[in-house]
Amino acid sequence: MKLTAQIGTAADGRLNLRVLELPELKTHARRVDEIPDAVRDAAAKLTGRPKDDFDIEVRY
Repeated sequence: MKLTAQIGTAADGRLNLRVLELPELKTHARRVDEIPDAVRDAAAKLTGRPKDDFDIEVRY
């Protein structure tokens, strides 16, 4: 499943993320390179699907 992560806000050393395909999914990362893993972890918890099921695209 393809997910598009977008940085909503960046403050206090955190990047607050939202996912366009799953509006109820909100998560955060400390660095840009951590975004795909943070989104995969949150999506897996939300949907019950394995982390490997998600292909993450990051929009800045």
